[in-house]
Amino acid sequence: MTVREDAWPDGPLEAVREASGRALAHASAYEARQSLEEAKRASGMARRLGRLEESAGALAAASLAHYYQAGLVDAVVAALDAVRRGRDDAGLARAWFAASLAFLALGARDVARACAHRSRDRAEAAADAALLARAHFALGFAANEEGSHEEAAVELRKACRLLRGHGDRTLAMKAVGNLARTWHDRGEAAAAAGRAADARRAWRHAARLFAVAARIPATSGDQLIVKGSLGAVLERLGQARRALPLVEESVGLLTPESLPWLAAESHLRSARVRLALDDLEGAAADLEAAAATCRDDRAVPARVDCHLLNAELAGRLGRRDKEAVFRAYARTAKLRRDEEIASARRQALALWARFESADAGRP
Repeated sequence: MTVREDAWPDGPLEAVREASGRALAHASAYEARQSLEEAKRASGMARRLGRLEESAGALAAASLAHYYQAGLVDAVVAALDAVRRGRDDAGLARAWFAASLAFLALGARDVARACAHRSRDRAEAAADAALLARAHFALGFAANEEGSHEEAAVELRKACRLLRGHGDRTLAMKAVGNLARTWHDRGEAAAAAGRAADARRAWRHAARLFAVAARIPATSGDQLIVKGSLGAVLERLGQARRALPLVEESVGLLTPESLPWLAAESHLRSARVRLALDDLEGAAADLEAAAATCRDDRAVPARVDCHLLNAELAGRLGRRDKEAVFRAYARTAKLRRDEEIASARRQALALWARFESADAGRP
């Protein structure tokens, strides 16, 4: 039986909202375990109160937490549940943003774009600059994945403008860092196409933006990402000496609570810089740490790069047999990951089809 809205004092509902808020804050700081704990707490209280709609924010946070832990189908489930339970524009903007990230990570780009547009529309209706900036993040990410780097930059510049002078400095840092990432990826695409001069121009612009982002106060997780990314792009520019203290600082910000993929990526960035400096012993230590972290399923996305860098190290050490083994490991890991993503994408698209069908049938 559902209890009337006015039958409860403010206390229990406020407790649900506070737990949902903490879940969102933890998710934004890449604290997935804490976010899921608070989301579970909020959802349980909402269920006992007969107010499932109050758990929409918690479910959006849970979706982000699952996304950060590579649980992409779970992320889709939580995000769509958040949309079903959402009753206000702000909550729906959060839910659609989370859904867009999850679908994009699964390679379902059309659905990801649709979710991002819905997030933007709801954020505009809510007149919330922070939520609108996140919606532009999602639109920029989708364009970037498609190789439309100029479109991605346009969307992310919109986010930066919205957050100029905004009180949430961590979100402002994310905006500048995300814009820098599009320039980094533009450089990678140019390098792959043999346009070395264009690649260097893009990387130099990315480095300037990462440096700006690094000066904005933010949570340790965001500092770790931005400083490590700045180090990585400096290494691409042949400035490994300048990159070294940045990647060292990034690794130094890791804690036992850090997300496994984030820990693996930090050690891999450091290994690349050390290889560029011919510090093979240091690179080996970083790769050993990365490999240990990659045993965790939440670090699966980093496994291919870990094997490839181990192959490069083996080649530099003259161990051609070992190099061949690691390259074979990398091929196997990529095939396995591609199969896992394809399977998860099929599940997620089936969920989406049912969601859209049910939504179309609502009065």
